[in-house]
Amino acid sequence: MSRERDESRRDPGGLAQLPLAFDRPGPPMAATWRDVLYFALLPDAEAIARISRLELGLRRRLGRTWRPCAPARLHLSLLGVAAGPFARATVLAAASRIAAAVAFPPFEVVLTGAASFGGGSVVLGCSEGSAAALTGLHDRLKDAGEDLGLRLGARAFTPHLTVAYDEVPIPETMLDPPIAWSAREIVLVSSEQGRGRHTHLGRWPLVA
Repeated sequence: MSRERDESRRDPGGLAQLPLAFDRPGPPMAATWRDVLYFALLPDAEAIARISRLELGLRRRLGRTWRPCAPARLHLSLLGVAAGPFARATVLAAASRIAAAVAFPPFEVVLTGAASFGGGSVVLGCSEGSAAALTGLHDRLKDAGEDLGLRLGARAFTPHLTVAYDEVPIPETMLDPPIAWSAREIVLVSSEQGRGRHTHLGRWPLVA
């Protein structure tokens, strides 16, 4: 693969060529994104189908009426990147440079159990090996952001995949068998909270 093709593959839309005008704030982020912009891993089609069946089975077995996540919005968050009142082009350029700067090999994500998290979510947790890989990828992205002068991901990172929202805790449940997929790319997601709409703004392959 030529260098030009490889750069295009890792920088969709040429976002990294946009200026990083952090000294010239643009409109507030709320004027561009309703709420959240973040890097994530997305499960493949087979994993999505299994996660959806699992969520439905848990809901019926526990007799709950919680609000499930739509299959198309299932994701595993890595790092939020919409920080500060900067213009859309500036944030997109920064996100592209962060993702393109990270060298990390593909790995298997293994979901091993369901539990309550944060007082309002039903989530699937990861195996120790997956959690270590996800934390490593999170840290690489965070470090790349800090190299650009951005402070991202201040809170502790706990890998999890949200399947529903319910304030009533559920008993911890082991998955037998676990749900797994091969993580091969990072996706930049714009989430318009309150509207239930996710938009994928960029994709970068995981490359060692």
